[in-house]
Amino acid sequence: MKKYLHGATPTESGFADGVAVPALGLVWAEASAIDGATGRRVPEAGTIAEETRVCLVRLGETLAEAGYALSDVVKVNCYLAADEDRAEFWTAFDEVLAPGPYPVRITQVGGVAGDARVLLDAVAAR
Repeated sequence: MKKYLHGATPTESGFADGVAVPALGLVWAEASAIDGATGRRVPEAGTIAEETRVCLVRLGETLAEAGYALSDVVKVNCYLAADEDRAEFWTAFDEVLAPGPYPVRITQVGGVAGDARVLLDAVAAR
């Protein structure tokens, strides 16, 4: 059986922020710094580093709903709106998850919706 997770950012659309499949010990979750009510980036996400931290906090909150933590993340697809933000993103991402171990990560540029500059799509496992 699967459980839909809504984390800290429920939207009017009803899309889930994640899905847990307890029988498999897996959670799929995503996070952005977009306010679900306004569709705009939250004020505390002024820089790429701040936006990355907001995304990771929200990802952690969604995972916690299923009883998981950021330390359970095994794979993250990271999407950036602009390539020039890559170094700042990597630094902030690594600082939040320090001291590791770090999950498998791919960082891609392009196609981030709306006002977001950072989007995370993760898989957590036990």
